[in-house]
Amino acid sequence: MTPGEIRQQVQALQQAIACLQREWTIAVCSSDDRLIASVSVLLESCQFAARSIAELLALPLPQAGRLLLICDDQLADGGAIALMEQLPQARTLVCLDAGVPQERLEQLWSSGADGLCCRQHCGGGRLLQAVLMLLRGLQSLDPVLGERLRQQPPRSIHLRSKEQQLMELLARGFNSREIAALQQRRSDTIRRQLSDLYRKVGVRDQRGLIAWGLGHGFLRGNDLACRRPDR
Repeated sequence: MTPGEIRQQVQALQQAIACLQREWTIAVCSSDDRLIASVSVLLESCQFAARSIAELLALPLPQAGRLLLICDDQLADGGAIALMEQLPQARTLVCLDAGVPQERLEQLWSSGADGLCCRQHCGGGRLLQAVLMLLRGLQSLDPVLGERLRQQPPRSIHLRSKEQQLMELLARGFNSREIAALQQRRSDTIRRQLSDLYRKVGVRDQRGLIAWGLGHGFLRGNDLACRRPDR
């Protein structure tokens, strides 16, 4: 495809988005300035930009109407799933690296993401095509990521939300006593839940659990010791 043809395709997609965007608010949330810049340039109708979940929630997002959220999975205060839980009314397009762990890819798709877009394939109008599909009420799945989802059998281990939260708190530096205080539960209850979780995933201790979580996509590098309780 020539540069002229790419420009024509991009302009056509931008015009189609403009026709549908009147009832929508578009926001981007990413710690990557390149993604924010790309969305801002390609989508003139993007009204809000934030670098974290907390910063996004502090913005005057509309209480009514439709919200389209473009984000990545590397936010300092949580990943895309945490963001979707905070804004369940939004349609969410998650931009991922092509090498995202398989388990994390499956987790994002099964957790309700409306679209998954590969960062390496955002050029040539691919990102705009995904946005257009979401505005039309459809899902959008990057062909490369979609092929991985079709070829890989479902993982055999599924974590409940409480188990996921427990593992994330451990990764962030909380011990069982501190987790018990945060959740207003008994310390021996938390220790028992940890032992059950160790057996479930086949590890011996907290270090093994964190390594397993990172390797299987349940934890991100940004989750490691990013928050400590007040002393």
